[in-house]
Amino acid sequence: MGKAEYLEAVREALGELRRSGGKDVVLVHHNDADGLSSAAVLEVALSRTGYEVRRIPLERVHPPINRRIHDLHAGTPVIYVDLGARAAPMIAEVNKGRSLTLIVDHHLAEETNDPAVFVLSTELFGLSGEREISAATAAWLVAQVLDETNRDLAYLGVVGAVGDSHERGGKLIGENREALEEAVSRGDVRVEAADGRETYALIKFGTELPLKKFAKSLTTLGAAGYAMGGPDIAVRTLLEGPSGEFEGKLRELETLKRERFELMIAKLRRGALKKTNYIQWFSVGEGFAPMGVKMVGEFCMEIRDMDFVDPEKYIAGFQDMPTEIPGLGRFEWDLVKISMRVPTLLEERIVRKEMPGLAWLLPEAAVRVGGSIDACHDYAAASLIPRGREEELV
Repeated sequence: MGKAEYLEAVREALGELRRSGGKDVVLVHHNDADGLSSAAVLEVALSRTGYEVRRIPLERVHPPINRRIHDLHAGTPVIYVDLGARAAPMIAEVNKGRSLTLIVDHHLAEETNDPAVFVLSTELFGLSGEREISAATAAWLVAQVLDETNRDLAYLGVVGAVGDSHERGGKLIGENREALEEAVSRGDVRVEAADGRETYALIKFGTELPLKKFAKSLTTLGAAGYAMGGPDIAVRTLLEGPSGEFEGKLRELETLKRERFELMIAKLRRGALKKTNYIQWFSVGEGFAPMGVKMVGEFCMEIRDMDFVDPEKYIAGFQDMPTEIPGLGRFEWDLVKISMRVPTLLEERIVRKEMPGLAWLLPEAAVRVGGSIDACHDYAAASLIPRGREEELV
């Protein structure tokens, strides 16, 4: 299994999309840099083909959320990107065969025998979503099957790959490398190499944007600004370049983020970080509101190598899940989101297979306390669980 088989599966799924006859598509995507870049790729590619695209950014898949999407858009094709593959059986269940559903992803996946649901996760075809292919690069491959002219969207695959830290080994490899080489050949991205490592800059829009910093700003817009129009601004920026709107919203969100993060760091230093044999954990409650719940994962990443953090224990942070989802309305639930990250020293042990990765660890634990699972990596993972079961999960 490999790229050729993946593209064949994509051709089959897109053939079904064409045969469906409609011109409306619902595009459901994650709200970090990779998910936003993926959405930009598919929105442009589908629009060029004549589809009317409605985007729905999501922080997490969860049965009530996905059920509402498929109820509201019954009969209209739904495309998920950068999320959904691990939850494919649940998505098939809530869809009830009503909508052709494509799941374009790079996370670990579960297959379904539902003929209306196509699970197009690269992981099912031997393409590693940890290092070789971002969701945005997978979306770029899908876009080229739609029309070869969509090769010009390669730079978005690179943005997504850097956003997901796929260059952590020193440079982009695999299908991400293919996207990089295409973007460089078109004058959209510049590569600099020093001391065995590469850095990347986006030059498509006339000014040089260091990609690591730019990708981080996109995640801030999509995650911190999830309920404040941030995802829409981020996608526009990816397609049109930075604007005054982008700069202004980013400054506003960075100020809010820094204020809330510093307050929480002070609490952790005063003893709010609890520790067990393998886990160090905390809860922010509603302390990061009105920012989105992805921010607890961003916070875990920020503190992972600070002096009060044990370098050999997994990090888990809990944040209250709002009952209002932008574009989908209100839900009756009482949930918390758990995000997990790992300190650098523990990450190195996971790479050497001395300790289990989060892609296995968190799902195994979360299902035992009624959690929902999707989009987990070995170094970053998340779930929604019922409030009150946090210590049981730990």
